[in-house]
Amino acid sequence: MIPKKESNKYTTTARLFKLISNISEEQLLILLKALLKDRFTAHLFRLIIEMPNDQQLMLIKQLEETSVKSSNLDKRSHLRKPCLVSVDYIIGKRKFKSFMLDISTFGVFIETKSFFPVGKEIIMTFTLSNYQKPFKLTGKIIWSGSQGIGAKFKYLNRRQYDIIKSYSEKMDEVYEINS
Repeated sequence: MIPKKESNKYTTTARLFKLISNISEEQLLILLKALLKDRFTAHLFRLIIEMPNDQQLMLIKQLEETSVKSSNLDKRSHLRKPCLVSVDYIIGKRKFKSFMLDISTFGVFIETKSFFPVGKEIIMTFTLSNYQKPFKLTGKIIWSGSQGIGAKFKYLNRRQYDIIKSYSEKMDEVYEINS
């Protein structure tokens, strides 16, 4: 017979396994960063050391390709905040609900499997932890891919800009769910 305390641990572990297996890779990365905190890079290095040589060579190739692409594409002047914030949004006449995976004073990344045309208007409603009133902002889709969309805010008033900037700079709270 399994003691009750140990049985509860198995139930909790099983629930965690189920929840983790149902979230996206981006959400897993956010969770992993939050759990490892400042040990994230050290943990990656340990994983690399334990890899067989052929996997290390494949990783080198992937990282070199990624760094070339990101050096061309990722010239952002706005600090992005990784997050997991519930967002309701409208594109055309269709309503959607998903999660923002990062935010800056420039715009947001919204996780979605749907493809949307670049240039389409998007209306987003969400709440940030440092400001309890919901934001309702209009933006424009500036890119769309298999994991989600990037939307640029059309206009932020000074107060909205300051609140989002403050939220973006508060990098210690990486994993949070606001709904």
